Amino acid sequence: MRLSEERKSLLLGAAKTFHDQFGGSPAEEYLVSHRCLDTEAIDKFRLGYVGDSVPSGFEQYKNTIAVPYLRRSALGNWSVMSIRFRCVRPECVKNEDGTFRDDEVHVGHGKMQSMAGDTHRIYNTLAIQENADEIAVCEGEPDTWTTVQCGLPAVGIQGVNGWKPHFDKLFVGYKRVWVLADGDDAGLEFAEHIANRMPTGLVVPMGAGLDVNKTYKTLGREAVLNKVGK
Repeated sequence: MRLSEERKSLLLGAAKTFHDQFGGSPAEEYLVSHRCLDTEAIDKFRLGYVGDSVPSGFEQYKNTIAVPYLRRSALGNWSVMSIRFRCVRPECVKNEDGTFRDDEVHVGHGKMQSMAGDTHRIYNTLAIQENADEIAVCEGEPDTWTTVQCGLPAVGIQGVNGWKPHFDKLFVGYKRVWVLADGDDAGLEFAEHIANRMPTGLVVPMGAGLDVNKTYKTLGREAVLNKVGK
């Protein structure tokens, strides 16, 4: 779906506004203290927070993490194709004592929200533009952040239903496509669905009850890299 120049300008401006509000916000606390992201990763992905300054049309996403879908043209020009929003409401992500929950509870809404009329996209297509012969495919944006922070080029997909047939051709020519699987039945289903579409796809399970981010938090960077033989 092609975006109008007006739409691109709106999204680019909103992403900048949200990124400028990130410092000292609940988004920073959640991503740094709980998800263990570093400043380099946060800046690379231009993550933001929908705080007090909210552009018109984004009011319903107030108090969420803003996750822009960035693009870079052959001439080096940046654009934002979409923005998704990640809930960090205290009642959803924290225990009564203020510590972060591992089993978040989002009642009446999902963890992630897409803008009305948006379509499924690959997250972090910038990784495809890198001159690499291997790439990782993750389920969701947070595992993509962690995988890239570990030093692997990675893209994110919004679950099994988020993969579209025209995505296949983007991964032709890679020596290896690592499909990183959450350690549950749904995660393995996601990974097998994608890996089976690629001649060089390989499912990499994270282990029971783990995803990439939890593996990184509990076992460290080397544990993630060891999963793909690094």
